[in-house]
Amino acid sequence: MIEAFSTDTLPPAQRTEYWSEAVRKSFAHLEVRPRKETEMHGVLRRACIAGVQAGFLEASPQRLARTARLIAADGDNSLIVGLQRTGGTVATQDGRVAPVAMEEFVILDNRRPYVLDFVGPVRQHVATVPREMLNLPDSALRLVTGRTYSRGHPIGRILASFVDGLVTTTDHCICAANPKRFLKQGIVDVLTALAASAGDIGQDPAPVLEVALLLRLRTYIRTHLDDPALSPASVAATHHISVRYLHKLFEDEPMTIGRWIQHLRLEACRRDLVRPELTGLTVAAIAHRWGFVSHAHFSRTFRSLYGVSPVEWRQAGALQAAALKATDPLAPHEPGR
Repeated sequence: MIEAFSTDTLPPAQRTEYWSEAVRKSFAHLEVRPRKETEMHGVLRRACIAGVQAGFLEASPQRLARTARLIAADGDNSLIVGLQRTGGTVATQDGRVAPVAMEEFVILDNRRPYVLDFVGPVRQHVATVPREMLNLPDSALRLVTGRTYSRGHPIGRILASFVDGLVTTTDHCICAANPKRFLKQGIVDVLTALAASAGDIGQDPAPVLEVALLLRLRTYIRTHLDDPALSPASVAATHHISVRYLHKLFEDEPMTIGRWIQHLRLEACRRDLVRPELTGLTVAAIAHRWGFVSHAHFSRTFRSLYGVSPVEWRQAGALQAAALKATDPLAPHEPGR
C-alpha cells in the first residue's frame, strides 16, 4: 500500500509533530528540529516493496537526529540509503561528517546514532533495508555507513539506480510481484558488493565489480525486453564492453545471455496470455509487446519450452479461470441463474 503525507494543509503549529510521525512511519524514528528562520514543509510518499521501505521526501531546511534514546525505544535495525536528488545534506555518523551533494548518496545504520542536516530545501529518494536481509558482519557495514558515494563510483552508480527504481515503482503504483522482488534483491546484492569492495570480507575487489556489472546488465535486460533490437550485441555496445567479455560474465549462469533474454520474454508472454485484462489482445500482439518480431518463431519456441502452443495455453487458462469462478461461493451470479 502506498502512503502519502504532506504538511501543507496543516496550520504551522501542527506541522512539526505531524512530519515527525510521517518520517517515523516511513523510514525511521527521528527527532525533528526545523530551522527557526524557515516555515516547516514536508512531503513524503512511500510504500513497502518486498520488505524494503522506499519512497521520496521533499523537505524544508531542518535537522533530523537518530538519538540513543530513540534507538533504545524502538530497536529498529534497518539501513537507510538516501540519494540526494536536489539540495544539500550533511550526514554525521560514527564521527564521520559526510556532506551529501546532489546525485550523491549516503548509507546510515539505524542501530547507531546519526544526524541529518538539510542545509536547504531538499528532495531525497530513500530506501530502508532490514539488517537481516544482509548477510554481512557489522565490521563490514561500519566501513560503508556514514560515508558519501557518487554515481561515479562503479558500485555506487548501480546502487543509485536500484534506489531510483524502487522509488519509481512506488511513484507509479507498479504492483507486479516480480519487479518488486527483483528490485529488492538487487539493492541487497549491491549493498553486499559495496561492503565487499570496502575490503573487510576477504574478497578481491575485481570479482565484486564484476558482480556489480552483472547486476547492472540484468537490470538493463529486464527493463528492455520489449525492444526487438535487444540482443547480446546491443547490450554489450550500450555498456561499452565487448560481446566476448559479456559472454564471459554469463559463463557461470544457468543460461547463455541470448537464451536468458528469450526465456524472460517467453515467461512474460506466458503470464500475459492468461491475464483476464489482456483477453482483447491477440497472441501475436502479446508476443510483439515483449520483443518477438516473428509470430511463427514465437509459437515454435513457446511450444518447445512449455509443450503446448500459445493458443492452447491461453485456452487452458481461460477454462481454469471459468472453473474457479463457477466453484467460488463468493463469485457474483447473473440474475435468474
